[in-house]
Amino acid sequence: MSVVESQLHIEMGTKKPCRNCKWEIADPTNPNQGQCTVNRTKAGSVWKRWVRDVHNMTCTHYEEGELSFRDHV
Repeated sequence: MSVVESQLHIEMGTKKPCRNCKWEIADPTNPNQGQCTVNRTKAGSVWKRWVRDVHNMTCTHYEEGELSFRDHV
């Protein structure tokens, strides 16, 4: 796996867009953007990443679905 595959990257027409990923939080003012919350620091806190294009960005941590309560803690 290359470094770019494990990081957010543009993949035009991807079948696994950030928009459908359970780790993405939509931007309330711009539905084409959002934040990724899949990564955590060593201390366990969420490390958010900016998603500039939720339709064409993806990464290897993609998981479709909804976050459960346990995913938040």
